[in-house]
Amino acid sequence: MTEALSSAIRAGLPVDDCAFDLIYPSSQRFRSWLHWTPLEVAQRACELLAPVAGEKVLDVGSGVGKPCLVGALTTEASWFGIERDPDMVRAANEAAKRLGVADRASFRLGDMELMDWSVYDAFYLFNPFAELLAGDDLDALDRRVRYVDNVELVQHKLAHAARGTRVVTYHGFGGDMPRELDLVQCEKRRDGDLCLWIKCR
Repeated sequence: MTEALSSAIRAGLPVDDCAFDLIYPSSQRFRSWLHWTPLEVAQRACELLAPVAGEKVLDVGSGVGKPCLVGALTTEASWFGIERDPDMVRAANEAAKRLGVADRASFRLGDMELMDWSVYDAFYLFNPFAELLAGDDLDALDRRVRYVDNVELVQHKLAHAARGTRVVTYHGFGGDMPRELDLVQCEKRRDGDLCLWIKCR
């Protein structure tokens, strides 16, 4: 089944999200409908993020890594995910092995603030901090403070990215894109806007 799934995605054939999600543990699948990038959106996002072979793409708040896996199957780029949930990181790396793309899609547990963003050519942001606002591990004020801090960090990192850096957002990232990035195109995909931004100055 995994080989057929990989072949279908590489060929650009339509694949149902429910079928793709079977690659993940059942304990993770409940998040799919709300927090995971739909497969058709991931395919288009990967086209926008990595038009040139050899580039490095970072998915910020990668969860179980769906866009990175699709990107590794359909592009010549290398895909990386950073995520704070250890269970999702394990699920993502295991899925990469099962799909045969662990050499070009890898995921790590950690904090995006501690990463060197300068080594990446492109970034994917699917409203990565939304779960902070809905979590129950902190009170509402603490959650809001963490949310704002994360959004501001992304703004700072992108404002200082190299010229030519590509950013794709789906449902935004919680804040305004820095003025150093230009909106190149925006298209409606499913229930959200998929937008490509390029650092032009």
